[in-house]
Amino acid sequence: MTFQVASLGMGVQSVAMVYMIRDGIIPKPDLAVFADTGIERPETMELVKNVVAPLLEELGIEFKTVTSHLGRLDDYYREHTALPLIGTRHCTVKFKVRPIRRLIREYVGPGGGKPLAEAWLGITTDEDHRESESDVLWCVNKFPLLELGISRQDCIDLLELNGVEVVKSGCTMCPYQSGAEWLKMRTEHPDHWIRALAMEEAYFDARPHRWKGLRYDGKKLTDPLGEFAATKCDAGACFI
Repeated sequence: MTFQVASLGMGVQSVAMVYMIRDGIIPKPDLAVFADTGIERPETMELVKNVVAPLLEELGIEFKTVTSHLGRLDDYYREHTALPLIGTRHCTVKFKVRPIRRLIREYVGPGGGKPLAEAWLGITTDEDHRESESDVLWCVNKFPLLELGISRQDCIDLLELNGVEVVKSGCTMCPYQSGAEWLKMRTEHPDHWIRALAMEEAYFDARPHRWKGLRYDGKKLTDPLGEFAATKCDAGACFI
């Protein structure tokens, strides 16, 4: 039997998945794992510490938090005078997928050519376009919520029933986030805002001919936000 891993992004769907495991809707995995980029939303880290980790411990499910050997995401991009950009999955692959797979390898050992593990991803019916096959044979993607026909609203309802509030997961410097989310980050987490500015500044110092910064509207974080505050990117988001 393949090794079963609940890969938790700590958004609405994956946190709801933990409660479904508790309620017997989904069977227990062998391991639950969360990849911390170093700049996750503080609310997410509080949720991990105060809600998800204790619940998994209560269920007798081993839980691990992993980080990339590359270090903190924004430090890595600043040192390489680069930026995470829409249309690429560099952040997800380097700081989410690979750290999780390295951990799984510690459990299943070497080998390829056949499935050794299944990584559970919290994708719901309203976003089934995000369903994708793994790019490696030894670790297969699995979608328990899709298999059960569960929607995002079903997940929200379950979390509300349990008195749990889950904010949008993801790092605070994701280029996919809306203008309102950037403003909220600047106001509520100024330390993250300062680090985002430093990352963008290093990028433009090294590449003065470039024009597109972290904002998906084609402007820099230092440009007036104005209308940007009301806009939203519909291009999708990183997940794991």
